Amino acid sequence: MSTPSAAAVISSLSRHPHLPRLAGHVRDRVLAAAARRSPEISGPPGAGPEDTASEAGLSEEEATSEFGNVAAILERGPESSAEAMLLSALVLLGLEPRLPAEPDALLRVAADLSWLTAHTTLDPLHLLDEALGDRAAALWPMVARVAAEPKTAAADFSRAEALAAAASLSGSASHAAKRSVAELESQITDPLVRSILSPPPQEAQTRLTGELAPAPRSTAVVTLLGLTGILALLHIARLIGRYALGLRRPAEIRLGPDGLELTQRTELLGRVLRDRRILVPFGNLQRVAREVRYSRLGLYAGLVALAVGTYFGISLFVDGVRVPGGSPPLLGMGFLLVLLGLGLDFGLSTLSDTARGKCRLVVTPRKGRSLCVAELEPRQADAMLRSVAARASVLH
Repeated sequence: MSTPSAAAVISSLSRHPHLPRLAGHVRDRVLAAAARRSPEISGPPGAGPEDTASEAGLSEEEATSEFGNVAAILERGPESSAEAMLLSALVLLGLEPRLPAEPDALLRVAADLSWLTAHTTLDPLHLLDEALGDRAAALWPMVARVAAEPKTAAADFSRAEALAAAASLSGSASHAAKRSVAELESQITDPLVRSILSPPPQEAQTRLTGELAPAPRSTAVVTLLGLTGILALLHIARLIGRYALGLRRPAEIRLGPDGLELTQRTELLGRVLRDRRILVPFGNLQRVAREVRYSRLGLYAGLVALAVGTYFGISLFVDGVRVPGGSPPLLGMGFLLVLLGLGLDFGLSTLSDTARGKCRLVVTPRKGRSLCVAELEPRQADAMLRSVAARASVLH
């Protein structure tokens, strides 16, 4: 028989008419074995399933679940992963109404569960979130203490219990588990425990290297600069600086413990003109995003259409009324300047990176100016976004 999911086992048990007595008996039997550090949870020699059921105040039939007779499994011990999961779930469901509030008592519970996970076929730690729901948040900090300093949980604990606790923390998707790991990270000295709790290398991305670029402008600013011709002049000046004067602005963005750190320098003719470091704390971080491909294409198309319509409209008007001083050639030069500015802005800010398979990362703080780092690898940028989201979820 295939192993059922934890959700299926717990959902089935929640409908059991005698769950409180059944779960309470399994809890007492299993935790008593953990307290005496005995992997044997079966009853005394010669006892049968009917004796165990009677001990719980149930008939043998009432001790039967969808996944097996609980009394029989207790007497002989679990013989499959499904039976081990059944007992693990019952231990936690029996604990749920009696979960202590005192930290020391909670630590003892976490220690017993860690010992069971490390030394028996039961695995209650991996069912914490599913069985206890929101109440598991109280236990995860204690499980993290077992992983970080097992001797503080029990004098006889060693690396085995720490590894069991670390594996359960790593497998949990709850914010409480991730937050507990982050809070005790500096206390974890065992390299194997640290490797279990650390994210996989291919997923973690804490550093990106590119070049500082102008942050995306608002629609109103792009429209104003484009139609006045200033946009073209700005880009022409940048092109002259880059290719004639060797202007470079290499930048590195790093995910630090306090927020996103940007280190950037300005180079001209091979000399460093300025070197600066900017920190955007997590509390001031509003948005981090990778620019989408061909971003704001509709805006540029609309402005080009406006420029074309304006040019032909004014040209016809000048030709019609023949106002003295009207000069269609000057209008044409203005029209070309607008088109040049829009084309340079769109091409240099979007098409240049896209054509080379690069992208941009835009950091928007709640207070202060937005920052933009260009010439980044898309996969690395996406991995950085995942790392930032994971860190933010831990802190909040």
